[in-house]
Amino acid sequence: MRVEANHVAPASVPPTKTRNARPDKPVKPKRRIKLSFFGVTRLLFTLVVITGILYAVYRIGSVPKRYNILVIGSDQRSDEPGRSDVLMVVSLTKSPKVPQSIVTIPRDTRVEVPGFGKQKIAHAYAFDVDRSDGKNLGNKDLTKRVVENLLNMYVDATVEITFASFQQIIDKLGGVTTEANGQLNGEEALKIVRDRFREGGDFARTADQREILVQTVQTIKSKNALSGVYDFVKNSSESRITMNTPSFAAFFAYAVVRRGGSFSLENMHTDVVPGSGKMIYTPEFGKELYYWVPDAAGMKKLVHDWLS
Repeated sequence: MRVEANHVAPASVPPTKTRNARPDKPVKPKRRIKLSFFGVTRLLFTLVVITGILYAVYRIGSVPKRYNILVIGSDQRSDEPGRSDVLMVVSLTKSPKVPQSIVTIPRDTRVEVPGFGKQKIAHAYAFDVDRSDGKNLGNKDLTKRVVENLLNMYVDATVEITFASFQQIIDKLGGVTTEANGQLNGEEALKIVRDRFREGGDFARTADQREILVQTVQTIKSKNALSGVYDFVKNSSESRITMNTPSFAAFFAYAVVRRGGSFSLENMHTDVVPGSGKMIYTPEFGKELYYWVPDAAGMKKLVHDWLS
């Protein structure tokens, strides 16, 4: 006889109680952040301001003690290669406690020109000229390199003008007034900066060049003519400015703030690269030529005191 086993239903197991158990709560939907047009605009404006502040801090931190500008006056005539008849380093300082300076490099200074040997520094501007930018000017890059090697310093920017563009700038300003020569128009100013054969020779000429440069800048400032002169230099085929604009803007802004809102080239120290004149035989010309031979020790001191 088959015996059927009694099937007993399993007892229900009560749920395990968890200490401090809380009853289930309904899940709330996630909140979505909604921004209005004005909210988005405000956020973007804040980000721009923060970015600007950080950039300004970075720029201020990278502002150099001095900003050195190489001014090149070219004796360019027609399409022939021009030499640098005028070479000056204008050294601006960010602090009013550090004096600014203008240092002339005589055009006959004997230097090593890479690829061309010993030369007068004026000749570097006439070598390997590239006029692909439409400017009827010389080799500023080679000239800048030679000046940097000579003075063992960094040139931040270059300004180039020819005799013709110099005269035009002076006339556009209505002339300049100098202590040494009084009121000058463009033609008169050009005659002075070019005249090497006068009492005092080239050193008297370079002194006048520095004064005329300073007075030209001061006239541009007093007549609020900076934008007009800058546009002329930028658009003329016989003038050129080469610089990192953001770097100069940061330097100039910092320098103006340090000076209480103004900037001037008055009371600048003026100097000339020290050395002595010598007649040296030059094989490529087959005769002795006059050179200004720099004094190494004196030049090192000059750079230390007024350009670095």
